[in-house]
Amino acid sequence: MRFVVNRSCDSAMSKVSILLLKPIEESPSPTDQSLGAYLAATEGPQRENISLEQETFRHGDLNDLTAAVERWEGRIDGVVGATNVPESTRLGELSEELKFLCFVSNNNPSVWQNRRTVFHIGVPTRLTSAAVAEQLLHKVAARRIYLLHDATEFQTRVADNTASFLKGAGAEVRSTPTTRPDWLDELSAWKPELVFVVVSDEGRALPLVRSVREVFPRLPLLLGRSLLRRSFIDAVGSDDEALLFVDMFQRGALRSEQEAVFAKALAKADVSLPTANHGFGWDAMMLSAGALARASGSLSAAIEYLESGAELAGATGRYQFNREDHNGRETFNPTVLSSLRSGEVTAY
Repeated sequence: MRFVVNRSCDSAMSKVSILLLKPIEESPSPTDQSLGAYLAATEGPQRENISLEQETFRHGDLNDLTAAVERWEGRIDGVVGATNVPESTRLGELSEELKFLCFVSNNNPSVWQNRRTVFHIGVPTRLTSAAVAEQLLHKVAARRIYLLHDATEFQTRVADNTASFLKGAGAEVRSTPTTRPDWLDELSAWKPELVFVVVSDEGRALPLVRSVREVFPRLPLLLGRSLLRRSFIDAVGSDDEALLFVDMFQRGALRSEQEAVFAKALAKADVSLPTANHGFGWDAMMLSAGALARASGSLSAAIEYLESGAELAGATGRYQFNREDHNGRETFNPTVLSSLRSGEVTAY
């Protein structure tokens, strides 16, 4: 299935064709990424330079993804993928084969595989964990922290990284998978100052939070940025002011012009609470289109520009890529903590 957004306007830069690739099935992360990318193409500073195409594929079906991209062979300059790690990895392979610039939002370096055509802009777990640990210790002033995490490889790695940084700074830490049947008994006996729920799925996180709240109604709970969504806040209770969230935006005090433009575009689309995934999609589209337009559609010139070390502004922070780093996040770590105040998300 394909859709085309035609734009006819003059521009000082060359107009480039960008394909927004997204799964047919709706789920929070790719849906938010897709909307962020779409709004960047239609409302963002690069909109004059973008001819936007859209294509869908069946989630998890790499053959269908391949067929979807191959239908545009020779007609696109870049692809922004709202894709998971295996899908992004396949998209990266196709970008090298079919010669287009590929931007995805994953932080896993396996999607890159040293391909010059691939840029992956998710915030690395190491950077997020270091920032979370530092802010828990110095802003929240919590020294006894319980980590309750999903038993998946990714969430276990997040918990392990965070625990390592916390312990290195002298904090007391317990880390327990949600599969342990007596985790609530352990938590109750240990009496932490804060619980960090390292679970990304709303359906799995909600009963865990409710279980903790039954025993500790006012205990500070930290939740990952994937749960910083209006639907989850409303389900937990927007009056719970002991909830904190890992975040990428300085709520109430935007850090850059790019972030302000992004927030305005989301508000125009009736999105009251922009998520990290909205920001990832926006930045992927803006960075891809900016580099390609500057290079008049030349793939090699766009890559050379991106790898030049130029500092590039995005809604989720600043980027600086080079030949050995196609993630670009080392220069500026956007991770902050937010909290609920009078039902609204605000900077902690």
